[in-house]
Amino acid sequence: MANKSVSMSYAGLFIAFGLFLSFGFHFLGWPYLILPGLSGFLLVGPAVGVGFYEISRRHELGEKATFLDTLLAFRRNTWGIMGMGIALVFLFQVWIRLSFTIFALNFPGVMPEWSDIFARAMSMEGVYFGIYITALGSVFSTLIFFAAGFAMPLMLDRKTILIPSMIASVYAIFSNKSAMILWAGLIVIFTGLGLALACIGLIVTLPLIGHATWHAYKQVMSGDKP
Repeated sequence: MANKSVSMSYAGLFIAFGLFLSFGFHFLGWPYLILPGLSGFLLVGPAVGVGFYEISRRHELGEKATFLDTLLAFRRNTWGIMGMGIALVFLFQVWIRLSFTIFALNFPGVMPEWSDIFARAMSMEGVYFGIYITALGSVFSTLIFFAAGFAMPLMLDRKTILIPSMIASVYAIFSNKSAMILWAGLIVIFTGLGLALACIGLIVTLPLIGHATWHAYKQVMSGDKP
């Protein structure tokens, strides 16, 4: 609430990009990529969150953050944060490719149009497709949550390098796995709610998740008390 304007403006930037991507897929005749593309918010979330982490970091120091500060937050640890960002974008591309492959395997000979997708959604092929795509998404999101969940705020806060930050993130999450399972579930729920509201809900849920992640990082990895 202390930084609601800049937080919501920063969230709005990514919402606009998500909507642009969705309409782009639609007009290019690739509607089957819209849902995997939107779900990519969960995969690239740690990179998106850097701006929110910077707002929280400055707030703790009694400083006001500007919109420009959120965009330039990566400069506190350019190579580490950009390295993680590139890795997440690469995984996002792999996710899109595998999603289309699973669609093609489950719906052979079906054109990837909305009418065909809806017609087959309740068939056994649709059920199998839902199971496979959910399992694949769970694997991707779990790997990213462990490796990048606390690595990004750690690199921003302490200016550590990439690989040790990822190892520290894995160790910290595994050491607090009960709380972290609940935390991961809440991220999925809040992100899902934001997407369900035509992405507009993300203008509230993204800042909540971003700032809460910073505080989770400080409590888990810095020993701060709630």
